[in-house]
Amino acid sequence: MSFPLPIETDRLLIRPFVPDADCEQMLGIYDDREVMHFIPGGALAGVAAVRSNLERYANTQRRLGFSSWAVVARESELLIGDVGFGIFEPTGDIELGYTLGRQYWGRGYATEAARACLTTALAHLAPPRIIAVVDEQNDASRRVAQRIGMAQLETLEAHGRPHALFATGSDLG
Repeated sequence: MSFPLPIETDRLLIRPFVPDADCEQMLGIYDDREVMHFIPGGALAGVAAVRSNLERYANTQRRLGFSSWAVVARESELLIGDVGFGIFEPTGDIELGYTLGRQYWGRGYATEAARACLTTALAHLAPPRIIAVVDEQNDASRRVAQRIGMAQLETLEAHGRPHALFATGSDLG
């Protein structure tokens, strides 16, 4: 599988993480308890944990051809979060995920990044479907999934809490 990077939108650049260069900027996002409230495992403690997470993304990129990537605001060149894909183990589906620093919430960045990644993945990976698994209480992420055209199929238990399973693609079953 191959995924063409970087992806550019009007306001964003989506690129692979560079663990050593990006870990300090991502620390401010990944160690924020409010940002990480709905992320399995919660906030990361310290720059070493962030670097390890970014190295895991880089290894996943090499192994699968996709992963979570850096979201950079083009105007400021600041790293504002992540977006990308993993494998949802219970179903084996490709799962879309996104995390933004709190100061970037409410500006449409998550929708813009998620839409660009989803469109590119559907065109280049051609999976039967792509899913997003969103905590039932995470209204902002639910709205992002809906705005990018994903349909809620069911509610399931994931990470010890109820989650909405959204999907898009040729096989929504």
